[in-house]
Amino acid sequence: MKTYSMLNDFAFQWIFNQPGREKILKSLLNAVLHLERENSITEIYYLSPLNPACLADRKKSIVDIKVRDEKGTWYEVEAQVYQHPGYIERTAYYIASLYSNQARKGQNFAELAPAIGISFLNFRLFKQSQKVQEVFEFRTADNSLVLSETMSLHYIDLTRFNRKKPSELQTPFEKWLHLMKFSKAYARIKVDASALFPDDEELNMAITEHLRLNADEEMRIRMEQEERARLDEVFLRNYSLKKGKAEAIVEIALKMHAKGMSDQEICEITGISSEKLATILTHSEKP
Repeated sequence: MKTYSMLNDFAFQWIFNQPGREKILKSLLNAVLHLERENSITEIYYLSPLNPACLADRKKSIVDIKVRDEKGTWYEVEAQVYQHPGYIERTAYYIASLYSNQARKGQNFAELAPAIGISFLNFRLFKQSQKVQEVFEFRTADNSLVLSETMSLHYIDLTRFNRKKPSELQTPFEKWLHLMKFSKAYARIKVDASALFPDDEELNMAITEHLRLNADEEMRIRMEQEERARLDEVFLRNYSLKKGKAEAIVEIALKMHAKGMSDQEICEITGISSEKLATILTHSEKP
């Protein structure tokens, strides 16, 4: 029976982005940001993952997780399994939106809270880097000054994390990365959570939820759908590079229609409008 990683979009949101799971996400955030004791996050509040566009022609965006902590700091968290050609620009856009959308008419700019973006990646975004975690902030060219209360982006490259044995793990950061990287294998063997991390309640909670997901037939269907959608997106991008983009999209839309996929599914995957799809299908039926 196929198992699914914790990085699957549906699994990631199910484990970390639901009321009652605050403790799990809080532990993950503290680990990634290396926060301890009095500096650690103590409370988080879930927010809508939709970043609404302020103007009619502005792009809307949806992230996996959006929360705010007790100090007012905002966070966006994503899991990205497949490489996306515009991923850096996309995350920069998201964090800028998260920061700027806090502002309300008449509000003092000094009231804006820091915005932090975190991405867990299963591919190498920065080929020239050897680090597991890269952090980008507003700094002077010589690093002497940092605008720490504005925006920052954290990219976690799981492909560069090589601690394979749980006994080698020392920090919460290492334990969380190990679990995420090998979660698919642990689900396959139905590992005993308490045996893997006996002293870490939050990691055990995450493992338990992940095992429950992979054991539930309905949940497995949802995870399969998410994985298939991401693979379709990758195929569409690669295929479009080989042929003219417009020609490739039309051809793919027609193939999806022939296989019985709904118009809504075709539009979601290809990015074309329902009106455009109707025109394509009408022309294809003409002799």
